[in-house]
Amino acid sequence: MQKNIVEYEALIEAFQLSPYPTVKLNNYFQIYTDLFQHLIDSQCTFIEVGVLSGGSLFMWRKWLGNKARIIGIDLNPDALKWREFGFEVYIGDQGDPLFWQTILPEIGTFDVILDDGGHQSFQQVTTLNAAIEFSKNDCLVVIEDTCTSFMKDFAKHGATSFLEYAKSATDVITAKDCNFFPGQFPDFKNTQSINLFKNVHSIQFFSNIIAFHLRKNTPNEVDLIWNKESKDMPTDFRYVGKSETLVNWPDPMTNKIIKIMGGK
Repeated sequence: MQKNIVEYEALIEAFQLSPYPTVKLNNYFQIYTDLFQHLIDSQCTFIEVGVLSGGSLFMWRKWLGNKARIIGIDLNPDALKWREFGFEVYIGDQGDPLFWQTILPEIGTFDVILDDGGHQSFQQVTTLNAAIEFSKNDCLVVIEDTCTSFMKDFAKHGATSFLEYAKSATDVITAKDCNFFPGQFPDFKNTQSINLFKNVHSIQFFSNIIAFHLRKNTPNEVDLIWNKESKDMPTDFRYVGKSETLVNWPDPMTNKIIKIMGGK
């Protein structure tokens, strides 16, 4: 815990001392610390999508250390000027899958892709999917400013916002491992989606940030295991007692009471 506090304070200092402007929500720094502090003083590759005024590139280098390979990606060709300060910078459209198909193999392995780019849902989805597809090692894909899924300026995505995409992805990483009770689960037909997310170990939801944890050596098959043979199983009481409950469904856009039913 003490290390966490030290690294958090060091990140705040790196933010404040960056020689060029950068803007962040103030709750991001603890999230960054939790997600990225294991990379400090390592030979990591840290990719940030969205360079803007350049300040965050300097922040990451100061915080992660000089061993870190800091890469910026932006659509604005003016961002190339940051190469003079030792950063790698690539110019391209994050919403174009062809850009990622070209650039990620050139970059090679990476430890983090942090998307602070255009914030449009299709851009966020394209960036995430490309990062998952081309990842070669354990890494993190982190999408910032997911509040844009609610914002009027980004509203053309309708019901297919990035937030909804990420929520559906949690169904995929659960469904891909549902083979331990034969006959109990429906047929999962979207094999393309299951294959895309096969190395996504977990998805973390924070306020305005979603982190996808990729592990390349996840088990190919999940199964039930016992620590010892069970000879005398107790009676199962899961269907005894109340069979439903009323809840205020967690939807910020509507106020609705939903009845949740039991199994049998």
